[in-house]
Amino acid sequence: MLRAIKITPQSIIIALMIIFAVVTSAIFARSGGDFDTFLDIASELKQGKNIYASGAYYCVFFFLLLMPFSAYFFLTKFLWLLLSYFLLYRIWVLIKEYFDMTKFTKKQHLFWTILVLLYSIQFIIYNIHMLQITIFLLWGCLESLRLIQNKKEIWGGMLLATLVIVKMMPLLLLPYLFYRGYFKSIIAFVLFFVVLLFVPALFIVMEYNNFLLTEWWNVVWNAINPTNSESLYEIGSTETHSLTSLLPVYLMPTEAVIPYKRNIAFLQPETVVMIINLVRFFLLTVSLFFLRSLPFKKENNKLKMFWEMSYFLMLIPLLLPHQQKYAFLFVIPMLAYIFFFFISTWKMKKNTVFWICLICFIIPSLMFSPLYGSDVIGRFLFDYLQHYRMLTIAALFFIPIALYCNPRKIC
Repeated sequence: MLRAIKITPQSIIIALMIIFAVVTSAIFARSGGDFDTFLDIASELKQGKNIYASGAYYCVFFFLLLMPFSAYFFLTKFLWLLLSYFLLYRIWVLIKEYFDMTKFTKKQHLFWTILVLLYSIQFIIYNIHMLQITIFLLWGCLESLRLIQNKKEIWGGMLLATLVIVKMMPLLLLPYLFYRGYFKSIIAFVLFFVVLLFVPALFIVMEYNNFLLTEWWNVVWNAINPTNSESLYEIGSTETHSLTSLLPVYLMPTEAVIPYKRNIAFLQPETVVMIINLVRFFLLTVSLFFLRSLPFKKENNKLKMFWEMSYFLMLIPLLLPHQQKYAFLFVIPMLAYIFFFFISTWKMKKNTVFWICLICFIIPSLMFSPLYGSDVIGRFLFDYLQHYRMLTIAALFFIPIALYCNPRKIC
C-alpha cells in the first residue's frame, strides 16, 4: 500500500513558491531583458566578430559559457531565472547563518524576516524582470566568503575569481580578504583569474582570444579609470546611481531629463573628479572602523564578521561607476544586519542617540521599501527622486547608522 503523503503548511508554502518561480520565469523569459544582449553577443563570438565593438562589457569567458545556448533564447532565459530563484533561497540561507536567532522570539523572528523580504522585494523584482546577473553575483560573494571563513580558502578564492571574470564588481572584496589575512584565497584568486582569462583560447583561436582580451581591458579601464571624466559623469540619465552619478549633479551645473536645478556649487570638472576619488578613498578608509582590529588578524565572531563584510558589499554599488537600481541588492545584507540590531536592542535601555539613529535610518530606508516605485508613488515623484539621486543618498545614510549598530552592543 502507498503511504499517505503528509501535507503540512510548510510543504504547501514551498509548493506555491516553486509554482510561482516556474510561472514567473516563463513569463519574464518571453520578454527582452539584458540576457537577450548577452546571447546576441555570444552569437557574435561564435562568428568571430569583435564583440566589444557591439557594446560588450563582460569578459570573453562569460560569453564563451553562453555560446552553446545562444540559439535558445527562451529556454536559456527560463533556466537562468529558475537558477536566480534558487540562488535567492541560497542567499537567504547564507545570511541567516550569521545570526543567532535563538535570541529572538517567534514574533521577533517573523518581524525580522518580513522586514528583510519587504525591503529586498523591489530589487529582486527589478533583477528578475531585467534578467540581470546581480543575484548570481551576490550569492557568489556570500558563498565565497563562507568558504574562505570555513578554511576552504582555495575554493573560495576560485569562486571569487569566477565572479570577477564575469563582472568586476566583487573585486572590492579583495581589500577585505587582504586585511583579514586570507592570503591563500588571494593567491588562488589571482591564479584562477589568469587561467580563466585564457580558457577561451582552448575553444577559439589564441590570437582571437588575445585580441578580445585587449579590447575587453580597454573597455574596463575606460570605465574604472579614476582620471577619466567620461566614466565619472553619469548625469544625463535618471537610471544611474552611485557616487559618480550623485556628486557631479550637486557640484557642477548639469543637464537633466527634468528641468529642476540640483547643483549647489559651480566647480570645474577636474575638481569634481578629484572630489569623487577622495570620497571613494574616504569610504574605503571608513572600513577600518568596521574591521576594528590589527591587520591580518582573523575575526571569529560571526555577527561582527557579517557586519564588516556587509559594509564591503554595500560599497560595490556606491564606489563603482555605471550602477543602476538592481546593483543596490548588495545593500540588503547590511539592511538585514541593521534590522537585527534594532530588534535585538529594542527592550534595552535607550538613550537619545538610539532614537536619533533609528529615525535617521527609517526615513532614508523608505527608498529601499516597496514604496519606491513609479507604480506606487507615481511617475513624476519617482523621476523627481531619481533626479536628485535619493537612492544613493539613502545608502550613504546607512553607513553612520551601521557604525552605530556595533555588534558588541548585542553580543
